[in-house]
Amino acid sequence: MNRGFLGAVQTLELPHNAPQLYREILEAVGRHHRTLNYLEISFAPSDRGWYLFVKRMIDLTFGLIGIILLAPLFALISLLIKIDSRGSALYLQERVGENGKIFKIYKFRTMIADAEKKTGPVWASENDPRLTRVGRVIRKLKLDELPQLINLIKGDMSLVGPRPERPPFVNLFATTIPGYMHRLKVKPGITGLAQIRNGYDRCAEDVIRKLRFDLAYIKRMCLIIDLKLLGQTLLYLAKPV
Repeated sequence: MNRGFLGAVQTLELPHNAPQLYREILEAVGRHHRTLNYLEISFAPSDRGWYLFVKRMIDLTFGLIGIILLAPLFALISLLIKIDSRGSALYLQERVGENGKIFKIYKFRTMIADAEKKTGPVWASENDPRLTRVGRVIRKLKLDELPQLINLIKGDMSLVGPRPERPPFVNLFATTIPGYMHRLKVKPGITGLAQIRNGYDRCAEDVIRKLRFDLAYIKRMCLIIDLKLLGQTLLYLAKPV
């Protein structure tokens, strides 16, 4: 774990509703403290060097092939975004990765330019009023996540793993939720158990529920589970919008 991480993010801007969110998290932790304490105490992922090597090779292969095959779709989406609203088609945002390493996540821009200039860090929601017309469609279809194939190639992310959070939120959660930093012991993923089961975070309860899914995955992660989760993701994406 990056020992200087928490100290570094202390200087970053907190979510705009941090005081209220802080209280909600403490209340939720109080309701789930037994489960969280158990997960933290029993958390002991085994050495899986061969699995991590295979996982990396799959990520790299999938990323390279995906970028090549989806290049025309990338170009079309970029064009539609540029026509619909001002600003870059790609959006880069800081996220916290494995061992607390900060990296830039790639996404197609779905919101108006400078969406957080006045509000500061804000949780994304399904019906966010800051979404553009094209952004609303590509987010609903999960197409905004496609540029994360670049993160796969770079090694910032994996296909399957905990969803990477933004530094201000990690700072808040790590100082209030027992065991939260354990989720940083592996690479974050484009999809995962928590993403499939929980969707968007709407409240403190969702954060803790996702953490429980994340720690359960990390403790048992293996190639078979990854393949199952990828299959479940495909079924989820195939559902009618």
